[in-house]
Amino acid sequence: MKRFVFICLFMLAVQPALAGSGAIETKLYFGLSIAGGGRVSEQQWQSFVAGTVTPRFPDGLTIVKATGQWRDPRGKSSKVISEPTRIVVIVHPETAAAAKAIGEIRQAYVKRFHQQSVLQTDQQVNIVE
Repeated sequence: MKRFVFICLFMLAVQPALAGSGAIETKLYFGLSIAGGGRVSEQQWQSFVAGTVTPRFPDGLTIVKATGQWRDPRGKSSKVISEPTRIVVIVHPETAAAAKAIGEIRQAYVKRFHQQSVLQTDQQVNIVE
């Protein structure tokens, strides 16, 4: 119930700025396994969100807990890797400033948690009331 209320409040917050116009929905996929062993803890994740993500998108975003799997194309093994994942969904105007902020978030996570990458998908969306 809390998550539903949060999503509704988020949509109300961004609607005035984006209503009736096209927008971009960006999804960022953050794997929580750290190369060489270990995992990003819940406290580390919350700190990253509070210090890096939220300041760049203070109007709102959604975080989804998930399990991701992938196969390293550079790896010598064809083994599928499964790991806890966080998906951050941000609805924003299509601007250079938003693209820059998203790039900064991705780079910060890769550097801080020794990741190969942060997967990003973008999709045109239309905000309706």
